[in-house]
Amino acid sequence: MYFDWQLWRMTAGLRGRIALGVLLGLASLVVGIARFVFLGTLLARVFEGAPMEALVAPAGYTALAILLRGALEQMRIMLAHRTAAKVQEDLRARLYDKIVALGPGWFSGSRTGGVMLTMVDGVEQLQSFFGQYLPQLMVSACAPVAIFAFMAWWDLPVAGVMLAAALFGLTLPALVHRQNKASAVARQQSFKSFGEEFLDALQGLSTLKAFGQGRSYARMLAAKARKLSADTMWVLVASVMARGITDLAIAVGAAAALALGVYRVASGAMSLEALLIVLMAGTEIFRPLRDLRTVLHQGLTGQSAASGMLKLLNAEETAPAGGSTTTADKAQPGIAFEDVHFAYPGVRAAALEGLSFALAPG
Repeated sequence: MYFDWQLWRMTAGLRGRIALGVLLGLASLVVGIARFVFLGTLLARVFEGAPMEALVAPAGYTALAILLRGALEQMRIMLAHRTAAKVQEDLRARLYDKIVALGPGWFSGSRTGGVMLTMVDGVEQLQSFFGQYLPQLMVSACAPVAIFAFMAWWDLPVAGVMLAAALFGLTLPALVHRQNKASAVARQQSFKSFGEEFLDALQGLSTLKAFGQGRSYARMLAAKARKLSADTMWVLVASVMARGITDLAIAVGAAAALALGVYRVASGAMSLEALLIVLMAGTEIFRPLRDLRTVLHQGLTGQSAASGMLKLLNAEETAPAGGSTTTADKAQPGIAFEDVHFAYPGVRAAALEGLSFALAPG
């Protein structure tokens, strides 16, 4: 799966929230397992023809587990949204502070469109990465081992088959990680290049028209848009490939566990109650993988978005430090603007109207 230590270092101050989200996910997982244990017991008693009073307790426990799991999932989702909003707020504050520290001179060698995409699109992508993908990745890494420990109590061979399938679905997509990351980075560069040119075209539209370059610039933008479209499709192909591997592992693992369980029940090595509990609880070993599959794209785009953001955050500051190192003498001159008016030639509206401010010494 996709994990980047540079991105992890950006979670300073938010790791408690992420850890709490992981704990809620694991608690939901445990309650989900308990739900299937009670449900399996209930079904086994129904098949055995048990009286109604013997069905009340497992049915009640099943309903209670369903309600508790729903409450835990609600808490986890709300925490994920709050964490994502906090990430967005902190990242944008850091980027704005960095832009102020860099000063206007630094931007003379940078494209405004690229910086704007980093501030808007890049932060949005990392918001989903930290709020949804990262906690789900940790839950998915812990879930197979935890569920195997439970299912091994009921039947070790079937539990081993499910664990192997879960680990296969969790680790095999990492083999195509390099290709996935290369596709995501290429798409991010194309998006940045298109955004830069598009913003320049909007800002300089009158200049392009004046010099008759509208059509040629439009053809260049169309070429960049086609490249962005092609790179985006490659990212989607890589994402579908990783999701296909996970789906294959889930399907093969469930089928193999079912076939082995039926064989062991038929041979008398396993009870029907144990089979029902293991198979239904086994769906929980794959649920975190299915949830992770839905947020794989956030992990992929988060890594590519981080490259532009880290480049901006690591840029060297060239602006002089503010403030004065010496005590200002009252005799030193200052600068004052009083009721300044200014308008560009040929423009009706004034650019400055009634402007007044003072600059003190230092």
